[in-house]
Amino acid sequence: MAKSYFCLMILLLLPSYISSWIISPNECNPGCIRIIQWPSGYAGLHIPKYTVQITNEAWHSKGVYNVEIACPAFASTTLINPAIFRRIDLVHCVLKNGRIFNTGEVITFEYSNILPYPLAIVSMKCL
Repeated sequence: MAKSYFCLMILLLLPSYISSWIISPNECNPGCIRIIQWPSGYAGLHIPKYTVQITNEAWHSKGVYNVEIACPAFASTTLINPAIFRRIDLVHCVLKNGRIFNTGEVITFEYSNILPYPLAIVSMKCL
């Protein structure tokens, strides 16, 4: 039962993944920005710390700008440089204050909170 459910989920999700990467690789879409995060130790008072790595893989363009990230109720007990990543409202954050995020560029920052936040690209504009 669990195996068939997993196969069904793969079949449902695979077409959108393929369409964003293989069928239309020259389009400006949020799938061109990769967000990876992992646990990276503890901050003060043994609060878990997470490292976030954001990579621009939009090889078809010179860069992207106005990159907005869904970050519902994002908060951190450690300071994050607001020129790199900052919250603009309760559910959205902006990358590099909306400035150009060059192709191949990697941005890394750390935050600390009890649980990791689900971060996802909401919108962006290509050059």
